[in-house]
Amino acid sequence: MARMSSEQHGLGPTRARVLALLQSATSPMSVADVADELGLHRNSARFHLEGLRDAGYVESKAAASGHLGRPPLVFAATSDSPNVTNSHLMELAQILIRSFVSPLPDATRLAEEAGRSWGRDAAHDESDVVDGLVAQLAERGFGTIVGDDALTFTRCPFRGEISQSELPVVCAIHQGFVEGYLEPAEDSPAPGRIEVGPRLCHLSLDRFGDAKAG
Repeated sequence: MARMSSEQHGLGPTRARVLALLQSATSPMSVADVADELGLHRNSARFHLEGLRDAGYVESKAAASGHLGRPPLVFAATSDSPNVTNSHLMELAQILIRSFVSPLPDATRLAEEAGRSWGRDAAHDESDVVDGLVAQLAERGFGTIVGDDALTFTRCPFRGEISQSELPVVCAIHQGFVEGYLEPAEDSPAPGRIEVGPRLCHLSLDRFGDAKAG
């Protein structure tokens, strides 16, 4: 399950797991249910459930137990709760690519053009355009190592989430994003083509602009 960063939803890792479980549940869950499912102590599960309820992300009600005594509370995610996984977005992206982009004869070119426009929109004045690009990619889930003349992508949020048949279109969009982001800046390095490896991807940077001039 692809998870969003804590900066996007403001929850700690355990609380995000609890909320994700409730969002995927088909019926309200008790403290014991949540604790057993996630391997938590019941006091810990109760603490996080009550915290989510206080934030308005979870609602609780008494379960109909049919027994004497106070019925246990059960919890369900509210419609105001934030998304804590990217799974639905990944599936939507894959469906759109498969149905509307991949069948086109010039799918790669169109994907790069779309990415280039996206990159231009994201670009802004900064002292080091490469650092700015890396920061933009980090916000989108990429892990990037900056070398003297190349970027190495150590993590791609789409690898393992998008099928191999749709992944080249996603790579083309990000190729365009890099080109579009670097394009407006004066003296920006000219990017090469993304080299997709089995685990790492590489992108050469011509800091002298020869590739851009050619």
